[in-house]
Amino acid sequence: MRYTVGTATLVRVPYVDLLVDADVVGLTPEQVAANGWAAPTWAEGDQVRVGAAVWVIESDGRRIAVDPTQAADEILRSEPDAVVHQEAVAGALESAGFPRESIDTVIATHIDGIGMMAWRTDDGWTPFFPEADLLISRREHEAIAARADYRPSGAEAYLALHRQSAVTPVGDEHTVTSEVTMRWTGAHSPGHAVVDIESGHERATMIGHLALTPVHCAVDARLHEDPAAAEAILRRLADGRLLIGPLWPVPGAARWTGDDLTAAIPVG
Repeated sequence: MRYTVGTATLVRVPYVDLLVDADVVGLTPEQVAANGWAAPTWAEGDQVRVGAAVWVIESDGRRIAVDPTQAADEILRSEPDAVVHQEAVAGALESAGFPRESIDTVIATHIDGIGMMAWRTDDGWTPFFPEADLLISRREHEAIAARADYRPSGAEAYLALHRQSAVTPVGDEHTVTSEVTMRWTGAHSPGHAVVDIESGHERATMIGHLALTPVHCAVDARLHEDPAAAEAILRRLADGRLLIGPLWPVPGAARWTGDDLTAAIPVG
């Protein structure tokens, strides 16, 4: 799946899409079934479709991976299959024209599983993208490093990368390229951020986990530290821009205006 935002290109490299029970994303079967507009793209019956993928932004000659297969650790990082999955994801990236050595920046909107930000070895963890700098909100880093009550899945692997100087914590608004900005929102987690892409008169936002599924645009799942703030932030993005959810299945993106949410049409 490929989209363009002005001169920037956004590519979804898929790994797996699957149906999960509603409670996995904080919904009830009745809430999913009541939103018939979500079928068949985002849901089926009372189950929700989710996806594990790697989004790559090409902008100003850079290649930026965002939340690669994040939140899928329970499946992709479970023993004894963790190494098999990481090699398969690396192969999918290679086939799509994005070998992991060609990625120069990785953005984590927050830490919810390590996903394919880290490469598992017999001795521990190394960067999955060996030539890339991992950017994360300083607020998220400080919460993981200093708060005993905040230990999201993947925290230990993340801290291992930080000890290797592979992580760069950044401020509340960080310019990645002339078209790509990382912006702190909080609400979902202490340091949750979104990624804005603006080029020409076109805009897109990668929303992290403000909505794990497009169904959350209609039904608040209460899966946030501050649910009211998360819903308000999400509503401000309902202006017709391209919205991308790292966990959203094919096509991975939608346009939302008020109460009308429609799947986006890729250009290739």
